[in-house]
Amino acid sequence: MTTTTTNPSVTLNEKPLANPFDNDKVTLAEVASISSNATTLYPSTLAFTPLNTFHIDTLGIGLFRIPTPPSELEIYVQNLDGSLAYKSTRAKRSSGNCVLSNAQGENLIATEYFWGPNRDPIIHVLANEASGEKATDIDIKTTSPWTSRSHKVPLPSGSVLEWQYKTQKGFGGQDKKGQDKRGTALVCTLDGKRVAALIRNDETRTVGSKSCSAGNGGDLLLGEDVGVKTGVSEEMVVATCLLMLKKEIDRMRGYQAAAIGSAVS
Repeated sequence: MTTTTTNPSVTLNEKPLANPFDNDKVTLAEVASISSNATTLYPSTLAFTPLNTFHIDTLGIGLFRIPTPPSELEIYVQNLDGSLAYKSTRAKRSSGNCVLSNAQGENLIATEYFWGPNRDPIIHVLANEASGEKATDIDIKTTSPWTSRSHKVPLPSGSVLEWQYKTQKGFGGQDKKGQDKRGTALVCTLDGKRVAALIRNDETRTVGSKSCSAGNGGDLLLGEDVGVKTGVSEEMVVATCLLMLKKEIDRMRGYQAAAIGSAVS
């Protein structure tokens, strides 16, 4: 069975590392321009200096729809030049479980989801079999209060990674006069220190998605504590960011189901 990418005219069989932005609407130069704009956000807004930027390309789901699972089975995480950095893959539409792989196709992190309250996702850090070293998978039980949108990830090092929603001036991009606008971003902290942020505004969110979309992508900005031994791995930040987008979609589907139930009762 052939799985299509976000570009409906291209299949993985035709182009294994298809670039979702490789179409008539968006050029690679435009992608780089969008990401560069996010990278120039003031450090006072981010509270860290972004050293790397990825674009997470996913439409998420809209506000008005039947609460079915999203149709996208693959989410592409791209470098500034539009090349593939990571890819998250679900085996089937009815399952939220996914595997994050790098550009070489090596599986890095698997995320397992469960239905119901107090059943938070489990992250499986997969052993690197290609290295030839004896290693075992590492399982991480994530935690999130039922009434909260934040999510904590206790790392094997003893540190705690946490994603939260923060509303600040600057996260909303800039107006026509060049003034910073207020907006909401997904902010990642490591032991309370900001290390990354997902920025989704008119300039950075995935083309085709809207401000009211849930689980849509944007520009993921990474600070100096990401990708170093004393900090947190790059793939862990990417995987947990995608976890937050999955939670957004689940919340939206819950609202949609409640609205439909209320309408027919």
